[in-house]
Amino acid sequence: MFLLLAGVVLLSTILGLFWLKDRLESPVLARIAFSEPVARLAVIGAAFVVLGLLLILSDYITGGST
Repeated sequence: MFLLLAGVVLLSTILGLFWLKDRLESPVLARIAFSEPVARLAVIGAAFVVLGLLLILSDYITGGST
């Protein structure tokens, strides 16, 4: 569950950065939003979401036994 929430928060933050860039029309925010570290963080966030969903699904399929 932690991975899913961390991924959702990370992707929401990046989405908020892009929204703020468009709203303020700031060249500095545009450079930050289109930078390589932000792209890597987006990939990590998506991977966290997928892994979190897989862990939740596997827990549901096995019946929640640990």
